[in-house]
Amino acid sequence: MTTRTAPAYTVLSSLIIIVASLLVSGCGGDDGETGTGETAYTSPLALSLAWDPVQDPSVTGYVIHYGKSSPNSSGSCSYESAVFVPASEGTVFNLYPETRYYFSVSAYNGVESACSSEVSTVTPPLPESPSPV
Repeated sequence: MTTRTAPAYTVLSSLIIIVASLLVSGCGGDDGETGTGETAYTSPLALSLAWDPVQDPSVTGYVIHYGKSSPNSSGSCSYESAVFVPASEGTVFNLYPETRYYFSVSAYNGVESACSSEVSTVTPPLPESPSPV
């Protein structure tokens, strides 16, 4: 039996937040119900990130780890949420307005590496709704 271990490389020498953006919501089809009787939070706020790719041909993608609190531990991937992306950039959707988020990225090649250095930002406020004419 062969055991796979995470490669020993520095993950992502730089992680940068490209842009915090507002996205227009789609039309209908989702009433926000989670199936548990609770209403899911939906937001037009999204944040795009990009980083230097790992120079290892076995890497098949990356995991963006994020949350409203930091694990306060170098290399830790203990965040509230995570999303897999196939390239060295990705977008996190459905963020709360005017909230600090912490981000870190790990490389994936069948095994997840330690996380990169952490970055954080505060999301912008939601735009005011236009006044009815």
